[in-house]
Amino acid sequence: MAGVLVGTALLTGCSEKQEANDTLPSSSAAETSEALPQLGPADFPVPDEARTKDAAGAEAFLRYWIELIDHQRAIPAGQPLRDLGLECDECLRIAKVYDDAAAEGQRFEGGELTLNDVPSPVLNGDVATINFGAAQSALALVDRNGVVLEGLSAEANLPSGITLSWSPDDKVWRATGFNIG
Repeated sequence: MAGVLVGTALLTGCSEKQEANDTLPSSSAAETSEALPQLGPADFPVPDEARTKDAAGAEAFLRYWIELIDHQRAIPAGQPLRDLGLECDECLRIAKVYDDAAAEGQRFEGGELTLNDVPSPVLNGDVATINFGAAQSALALVDRNGVVLEGLSAEANLPSGITLSWSPDDKVWRATGFNIG
């Protein structure tokens, strides 16, 4: 019974007419931030933390990029890699490999990449460079009948690197150079 009385008292307190506070700022004084345009696949967009022009944003983009490569390998589909790495020859090569596999009805098994050493990015104006270590699990290219066409053994630590350029129009880093191993 006491709980009902407390609940009723709280609810009736809300129903009493209250005067508006004259000291609140007007709605025009509220800051609004422009929404970032979506980039990347609809089911795996570039996260907001990877869309800042600083070292943290460049590192977050690298982490997203590695996950995007894995994500797209599972489909396989290369267009998102092209979209975010249009000026990157290795990115375009990987995208083509994914698209060619899809066109032939092939799929990849394994090959997941993991970052195991990521030092701070080196920033120089609109360019960020990150030399990092990555591991890759065993990878196989399999045809539509399940026959392994090609395979790579697992690699523990591959010295790797990425060069990123800031796109002020899209507020995103884009890969301009990339290598694993």
